[in-house]
Amino acid sequence: MQILFASATARPSGQLVHIVRRGPFFLQLAAHHGTMSIFEAPPFISAPSKYVSEYGSRRLAHQAASGELVRIRQGLYLTAEMWQAMRPWEKYRMQIQAVHELAAGRPVFARESAAQILGLPLASVPPRVQTVVPPGQGGGRSRKTLQRIEAIAADPQPWEMFGLLVTPPVPTVRDLAVHLPLSGSLPAMDRLMSQRILPGSPCNVQLTFTEANVAAAIELLPSASQQYRALRVLELADGQSGSTGESLSRAIMIENGFPAPVLQAEFRDSQGRIGFPDFDWEEFKTLGEFDGHEKYSAQKYLRGRTPAEVVISEKNRENRLRACGYNVVRWEWDDLKNPQRLVNLLRSAGLPQQCGGR
Repeated sequence: MQILFASATARPSGQLVHIVRRGPFFLQLAAHHGTMSIFEAPPFISAPSKYVSEYGSRRLAHQAASGELVRIRQGLYLTAEMWQAMRPWEKYRMQIQAVHELAAGRPVFARESAAQILGLPLASVPPRVQTVVPPGQGGGRSRKTLQRIEAIAADPQPWEMFGLLVTPPVPTVRDLAVHLPLSGSLPAMDRLMSQRILPGSPCNVQLTFTEANVAAAIELLPSASQQYRALRVLELADGQSGSTGESLSRAIMIENGFPAPVLQAEFRDSQGRIGFPDFDWEEFKTLGEFDGHEKYSAQKYLRGRTPAEVVISEKNRENRLRACGYNVVRWEWDDLKNPQRLVNLLRSAGLPQQCGGR
Protein backbone atom coordinates (compact mmCIF):
# COMPACT_ATOMS: atom_id res chain seq x y z
CA MET A 1 0.00 0.00 0.00
CA GLN A 2 1.23 3.49 -0.83
CA ILE A 3 1.05 6.19 1.79
CA LEU A 4 1.21 9.93 1.17
CA PHE A 5 2.17 12.40 3.84
CA ALA A 6 2.20 16.13 3.14
CA SER A 7 2.91 18.88 5.61
CA ALA A 8 3.96 22.50 5.57
CA THR A 9 7.04 23.59 7.45
CA ALA A 10 9.64 26.33 7.48
CA ARG A 11 12.75 25.49 5.53
CA PRO A 12 15.91 27.36 4.51
CA SER A 13 15.56 31.17 4.59
CA GLY A 14 12.19 30.86 6.30
CA GLN A 15 10.36 29.93 3.09
CA LEU A 16 7.18 27.92 3.67
CA VAL A 17 7.41 24.78 1.56
CA HIS A 18 5.67 21.45 1.41
CA ILE A 19 7.28 18.23 2.54
CA VAL A 20 6.17 15.22 0.57
CA ARG A 21 6.94 11.65 1.51
CA ARG A 22 5.48 8.49 0.10
CA GLY A 23 5.91 5.27 2.05
CA PRO A 24 7.47 3.14 3.05
CA PHE A 25 9.58 5.19 5.44
CA PHE A 26 12.48 2.77 5.25
CA LEU A 27 13.89 1.93 1.86
CA GLN A 28 15.98 -1.14 1.18
CA LEU A 29 19.32 -0.68 -0.48
CA ALA A 30 21.50 -3.09 -2.40
CA ALA A 31 24.98 -1.83 -1.70
CA HIS A 32 27.65 -2.60 -4.28
CA HIS A 33 29.82 -4.12 -1.52
CA GLY A 34 27.18 -6.78 -1.20
CA THR A 35 25.74 -5.83 2.16
CA MET A 36 22.07 -5.01 2.53
CA SER A 37 21.19 -1.91 4.47
CA ILE A 38 18.06 0.00 5.38
CA PHE A 39 17.96 3.77 5.54
CA GLU A 40 15.18 6.18 6.38
CA ALA A 41 14.34 8.10 3.23
CA PRO A 42 14.25 11.83 3.98
CA PRO A 43 11.20 13.71 2.76
CA PHE A 44 11.53 15.74 -0.40
CA ILE A 45 11.18 19.50 -0.16
CA SER A 46 8.79 20.92 -2.74
CA ALA A 47 6.88 24.13 -3.31
CA PRO A 48 3.10 24.26 -3.50
CA SER A 49 1.62 23.74 -6.95
CA LYS A 50 2.76 26.42 -9.38
CA TYR A 51 -0.90 27.28 -9.88
CA VAL A 52 -0.97 28.26 -6.20
CA SER A 53 2.43 29.83 -5.67
CA GLU A 54 4.88 30.71 -8.45
CA TYR A 55 6.95 32.46 -5.81
CA GLY A 56 7.53 29.26 -3.85
CA SER A 57 8.92 27.46 -6.89
CA ARG A 58 11.20 30.37 -7.79
CA ARG A 59 12.40 30.60 -4.21
CA LEU A 60 13.39 26.93 -4.11
CA ALA A 61 15.16 27.24 -7.46
CA HIS A 62 17.08 30.23 -6.09
CA GLN A 63 18.09 28.25 -2.99
CA ALA A 64 19.28 25.40 -5.22
CA ALA A 65 21.33 27.84 -7.31
CA SER A 66 22.95 29.19 -4.14
CA GLY A 67 23.88 25.67 -2.98
CA GLU A 68 21.48 25.63 -0.03
CA LEU A 69 19.31 22.94 -1.66
CA VAL A 70 20.00 20.18 -4.18
CA ARG A 71 17.50 19.56 -6.97
CA ILE A 72 16.82 15.83 -7.30
CA ARG A 73 14.26 16.14 -10.08
CA GLN A 74 11.99 18.90 -11.24
CA GLY A 75 10.35 20.46 -8.19
CA LEU A 76 11.84 17.99 -5.67
CA TYR A 77 14.74 19.07 -3.46
CA LEU A 78 16.81 17.99 -0.47
CA THR A 79 19.03 20.14 1.72
CA ALA A 80 22.62 20.20 0.52
CA GLU A 81 23.79 18.96 3.93
CA MET A 82 21.49 15.96 3.77
CA TRP A 83 22.45 15.12 0.18
CA GLN A 84 26.17 15.35 0.84
CA ALA A 85 25.84 13.01 3.82
CA MET A 86 24.30 10.26 1.66
CA ARG A 87 26.30 7.44 0.15
CA PRO A 88 26.20 7.04 -3.66
CA TRP A 89 23.69 4.17 -3.47
CA GLU A 90 21.40 6.20 -1.24
CA LYS A 91 21.52 9.09 -3.68
CA TYR A 92 20.58 6.77 -6.51
CA ARG A 93 17.72 5.36 -4.45
CA MET A 94 16.40 8.88 -3.89
CA GLN A 95 16.57 9.52 -7.64
CA ILE A 96 14.43 6.43 -8.19
CA GLN A 97 11.99 7.68 -5.56
CA ALA A 98 11.81 11.09 -7.25
CA VAL A 99 10.89 9.49 -10.59
CA HIS A 100 8.16 7.59 -8.79
CA GLU A 101 6.84 10.73 -7.09
CA LEU A 102 6.59 12.79 -10.29
CA ALA A 103 5.17 10.14 -12.64
CA ALA A 104 1.59 10.59 -13.85
CA GLY A 105 1.07 6.84 -13.50
CA ARG A 106 3.02 4.37 -11.40
CA PRO A 107 6.26 3.63 -13.27
CA VAL A 108 7.71 0.13 -13.47
CA PHE A 109 11.43 0.18 -12.75
CA ALA A 110 13.74 -2.09 -14.73
CA ARG A 111 17.33 -3.30 -15.15
CA GLU A 112 19.73 -1.71 -12.62
CA SER A 113 16.96 0.34 -11.02
CA ALA A 114 14.88 -2.78 -10.47
CA ALA A 115 17.93 -4.66 -9.17
CA GLN A 116 18.60 -1.92 -6.65
CA ILE A 117 15.03 -2.01 -5.35
CA LEU A 118 14.90 -5.83 -5.33
CA GLY A 119 18.12 -6.09 -3.37
CA LEU A 120 20.11 -7.73 -6.17
CA PRO A 121 23.79 -6.77 -6.04
CA LEU A 122 25.33 -4.36 -8.51
CA ALA A 123 29.01 -3.60 -8.97
CA SER A 124 28.61 0.15 -9.52
CA VAL A 125 26.09 2.97 -9.25
CA PRO A 126 24.03 3.24 -12.47
CA PRO A 127 24.12 6.54 -14.39
CA ARG A 128 20.36 6.65 -15.05
CA VAL A 129 17.05 5.55 -13.60
CA GLN A 130 15.40 2.96 -15.85
CA THR A 131 11.72 2.24 -16.39
CA VAL A 132 9.77 0.13 -18.88
CA VAL A 133 6.98 1.20 -21.20
CA PRO A 134 4.40 -1.12 -22.77
CA PRO A 135 5.44 -3.20 -25.81
CA GLY A 136 5.13 -1.43 -29.15
CA GLN A 137 6.13 2.01 -27.88
CA GLY A 138 9.77 1.67 -28.87
CA GLY A 139 11.11 2.56 -25.47
CA GLY A 140 9.48 5.98 -25.41
CA ARG A 141 11.37 9.18 -24.76
CA SER A 142 14.56 8.89 -22.69
CA ARG A 143 16.50 11.68 -21.04
CA LYS A 144 19.96 12.12 -19.60
CA THR A 145 18.93 10.85 -16.18
CA LEU A 146 15.97 8.64 -17.17
CA GLN A 147 15.93 5.75 -19.63
CA ARG A 148 12.66 4.28 -20.85
CA ILE A 149 12.86 0.71 -22.15
CA GLU A 150 10.31 -1.23 -24.16
CA ALA A 151 8.94 -4.17 -22.19
CA ILE A 152 8.85 -7.72 -23.53
CA ALA A 153 5.22 -8.71 -24.06
CA ALA A 154 5.38 -12.18 -22.49
CA ASP A 155 7.24 -11.11 -19.34
CA PRO A 156 5.40 -11.58 -16.02
CA GLN A 157 3.52 -8.82 -14.25
CA PRO A 158 5.54 -6.39 -12.11
CA TRP A 159 6.24 -6.98 -8.46
CA GLU A 160 5.59 -4.35 -5.81
CA MET A 161 8.58 -3.89 -3.53
CA PHE A 162 8.82 -1.17 -0.89
CA GLY A 163 5.96 0.75 -2.49
CA LEU A 164 7.46 0.67 -5.99
CA LEU A 165 6.68 -1.44 -9.06
CA VAL A 166 9.61 -3.39 -10.50
CA THR A 167 10.26 -6.05 -13.09
CA PRO A 168 10.44 -9.40 -11.23
CA PRO A 169 13.83 -10.94 -10.39
CA VAL A 170 14.14 -13.31 -13.36
CA PRO A 171 13.57 -10.79 -16.18
CA THR A 172 15.64 -8.27 -14.23
CA VAL A 173 18.76 -10.46 -14.06
CA ARG A 174 18.19 -11.59 -17.67
CA ASP A 175 18.20 -7.98 -18.84
CA LEU A 176 21.30 -7.18 -16.80
CA ALA A 177 23.03 -10.13 -18.48
CA VAL A 178 22.17 -8.72 -21.90
CA HIS A 179 23.10 -5.11 -21.32
CA LEU A 180 25.97 -5.14 -18.80
CA PRO A 181 29.46 -6.63 -18.94
CA LEU A 182 30.06 -9.82 -17.01
CA SER A 183 31.38 -7.88 -14.02
CA GLY A 184 28.07 -6.01 -13.84
CA SER A 185 25.70 -8.93 -14.37
CA LEU A 186 27.31 -11.97 -12.72
CA PRO A 187 26.77 -10.81 -9.09
CA ALA A 188 23.00 -10.54 -9.61
CA MET A 189 22.80 -13.86 -11.46
CA ASP A 190 24.80 -15.57 -8.70
CA ARG A 191 22.46 -14.12 -6.10
CA LEU A 192 19.38 -15.36 -7.96
CA MET A 193 20.88 -18.85 -8.29
CA SER A 194 21.56 -18.99 -4.53
CA GLN A 195 17.91 -19.94 -3.94
CA ARG A 196 17.66 -17.40 -1.11
CA ILE A 197 14.46 -15.33 -0.91
CA LEU A 198 14.90 -11.62 -1.52
CA PRO A 199 13.90 -9.65 1.61
CA GLY A 200 10.68 -7.74 1.08
CA SER A 201 9.37 -10.04 -1.66
CA PRO A 202 5.58 -9.93 -2.16
CA CYS A 203 3.30 -12.77 -1.14
CA ASN A 204 1.66 -15.28 -3.46
CA VAL A 205 4.46 -15.30 -6.03
CA GLN A 206 7.35 -17.65 -6.80
CA LEU A 207 10.13 -16.62 -4.43
CA THR A 208 13.10 -18.78 -5.48
CA PHE A 209 14.26 -19.46 -9.00
CA THR A 210 16.15 -22.09 -10.95
CA GLU A 211 18.33 -22.15 -14.01
CA ALA A 212 15.31 -23.40 -15.97
CA ASN A 213 13.28 -20.34 -14.93
CA VAL A 214 15.97 -18.00 -16.24
CA ALA A 215 16.47 -20.02 -19.43
CA ALA A 216 12.74 -19.75 -20.16
CA ALA A 217 12.91 -15.97 -19.75
CA ILE A 218 15.94 -15.81 -22.04
CA GLU A 219 13.94 -17.52 -24.79
CA LEU A 220 11.66 -14.47 -24.84
CA LEU A 221 14.48 -12.15 -25.91
CA PRO A 222 13.98 -10.85 -29.46
CA SER A 223 17.43 -11.60 -30.92
CA ALA A 224 19.85 -14.52 -30.96
CA SER A 225 22.75 -12.28 -29.90
CA GLN A 226 20.86 -11.17 -26.79
CA GLN A 227 20.00 -14.76 -25.95
CA TYR A 228 23.64 -15.78 -26.35
CA ARG A 229 24.86 -13.05 -23.99
CA ALA A 230 22.30 -13.91 -21.34
CA LEU A 231 22.89 -17.67 -21.60
CA ARG A 232 26.62 -17.16 -21.15
CA VAL A 233 26.08 -15.36 -17.85
CA LEU A 234 23.60 -18.01 -16.72
CA GLU A 235 26.07 -20.80 -17.52
CA LEU A 236 28.81 -19.04 -15.54
CA ALA A 237 26.60 -18.31 -12.53
CA ASP A 238 27.18 -20.14 -9.26
CA GLY A 239 24.79 -19.86 -6.32
CA GLN A 240 27.64 -20.80 -3.95
CA SER A 241 29.17 -17.35 -4.36
CA GLY A 242 29.22 -15.77 -0.93
CA SER A 243 29.17 -12.05 -1.77
CA THR A 244 29.16 -9.43 -4.48
CA GLY A 245 32.92 -9.12 -4.16
CA GLU A 246 33.38 -12.85 -4.71
CA SER A 247 31.15 -12.73 -7.81
CA LEU A 248 33.00 -9.72 -9.18
CA SER A 249 36.32 -11.47 -8.48
CA ARG A 250 35.16 -14.49 -10.45
CA ALA A 251 34.07 -12.30 -13.36
CA ILE A 252 37.58 -10.83 -13.52
CA MET A 253 39.07 -14.34 -13.37
CA ILE A 254 36.84 -15.52 -16.23
CA GLU A 255 37.53 -12.48 -18.40
CA ASN A 256 41.26 -12.96 -17.91
CA GLY A 257 41.40 -16.68 -18.64
CA PHE A 258 42.14 -18.10 -15.20
CA PRO A 259 40.95 -21.63 -14.39
CA ALA A 260 37.56 -21.92 -12.72
CA PRO A 261 37.80 -22.39 -8.94
CA VAL A 262 35.57 -24.47 -6.69
CA LEU A 263 33.61 -22.18 -4.36
CA GLN A 264 33.23 -22.59 -0.60
CA ALA A 265 34.82 -26.05 -0.34
CA GLU A 266 35.15 -27.35 3.21
CA PHE A 267 38.65 -27.83 4.63
CA ARG A 268 39.55 -29.83 7.72
CA ASP A 269 42.70 -30.83 9.59
CA SER A 270 43.52 -32.82 12.73
CA GLN A 271 41.94 -30.07 14.84
CA GLY A 272 38.65 -30.28 12.94
CA ARG A 273 37.00 -27.89 10.52
CA ILE A 274 39.20 -25.06 9.26
CA GLY A 275 36.56 -23.33 7.22
CA PHE A 276 35.27 -22.71 3.72
CA PRO A 277 37.75 -20.70 1.60
CA ASP A 278 36.12 -18.55 -1.06
CA PHE A 279 38.07 -20.07 -3.98
CA ASP A 280 39.84 -23.40 -4.33
CA TRP A 281 42.16 -24.26 -7.23
CA GLU A 282 42.88 -27.78 -6.05
CA GLU A 283 45.06 -28.70 -9.02
CA PHE A 284 47.42 -25.85 -8.16
CA LYS A 285 47.17 -26.16 -4.37
CA THR A 286 46.07 -22.54 -4.23
CA LEU A 287 43.24 -20.95 -2.27
CA GLY A 288 41.79 -17.49 -2.75
CA GLU A 289 40.14 -15.29 -0.13
CA PHE A 290 38.26 -12.06 -0.81
CA ASP A 291 38.38 -9.75 2.20
CA GLY A 292 35.29 -7.55 2.17
CA HIS A 293 35.20 -4.68 4.63
CA GLU A 294 32.05 -6.10 6.24
CA LYS A 295 34.02 -9.12 7.46
CA TYR A 296 35.72 -6.86 10.00
CA SER A 297 32.81 -4.54 10.79
CA ALA A 298 29.35 -6.13 10.31
CA GLN A 299 27.93 -7.75 13.44
CA LYS A 300 26.81 -10.88 11.61
CA TYR A 301 30.47 -11.57 10.82
CA LEU A 302 31.93 -10.33 14.09
CA ARG A 303 29.59 -12.54 16.17
CA GLY A 304 30.42 -10.71 19.37
CA ARG A 305 34.13 -10.49 18.63
CA THR A 306 36.18 -7.32 18.16
CA PRO A 307 37.65 -6.56 14.71
CA ALA A 308 41.09 -7.32 16.12
CA GLU A 309 39.94 -10.74 17.26
CA VAL A 310 38.52 -11.45 13.80
CA VAL A 311 41.86 -10.50 12.21
CA ILE A 312 43.70 -12.90 14.53
CA SER A 313 41.16 -15.65 13.83
CA GLU A 314 41.58 -15.17 10.09
CA LYS A 315 45.37 -15.32 10.43
CA ASN A 316 45.19 -18.57 12.44
CA ARG A 317 42.81 -20.03 9.85
CA GLU A 318 45.19 -19.10 7.05
CA ASN A 319 48.14 -20.67 8.90
CA ARG A 320 46.22 -23.95 9.23
CA LEU A 321 45.44 -23.92 5.49
CA ARG A 322 49.11 -23.30 4.68
CA ALA A 323 50.08 -26.15 6.99
CA CYS A 324 47.92 -28.40 4.80
CA GLY A 325 50.16 -27.54 1.85
CA TYR A 326 48.13 -24.73 0.26
CA ASN A 327 49.22 -21.33 -0.96
CA VAL A 328 46.72 -18.66 0.15
CA VAL A 329 46.26 -15.44 -1.81
CA ARG A 330 44.08 -12.63 -0.47
CA TRP A 331 42.61 -9.49 -2.03
CA GLU A 332 40.14 -6.72 -1.20
CA TRP A 333 37.87 -4.16 -2.84
CA ASP A 334 40.71 -1.91 -3.98
CA ASP A 335 42.08 -4.81 -6.01
CA LEU A 336 38.71 -5.21 -7.75
CA LYS A 337 38.44 -1.51 -8.56
CA ASN A 338 41.64 -1.97 -10.56
CA PRO A 339 41.21 -5.50 -12.00
CA GLN A 340 44.83 -5.68 -13.16
CA ARG A 341 45.86 -5.79 -9.51
CA LEU A 342 43.86 -8.99 -8.98
CA VAL A 343 45.24 -10.41 -12.22
CA ASN A 344 48.78 -9.75 -10.98
CA LEU A 345 48.05 -11.37 -7.61
CA LEU A 346 46.70 -14.52 -9.24
CA ARG A 347 49.64 -14.70 -11.65
CA SER A 348 52.06 -14.33 -8.75
CA ALA A 349 50.27 -17.21 -7.02
CA GLY A 350 51.15 -19.42 -9.98
CA LEU A 351 47.74 -19.71 -11.65
CA PRO A 352 47.93 -20.15 -15.44
CA GLN A 353 45.99 -18.05 -17.97
CA GLN A 354 44.37 -18.86 -21.28
CA CYS A 355 44.58 -16.20 -23.95
CA GLY A 356 41.33 -14.36 -24.62
CA GLY A 357 39.54 -15.39 -21.42
CA ARG A 358 36.36 -17.42 -21.54
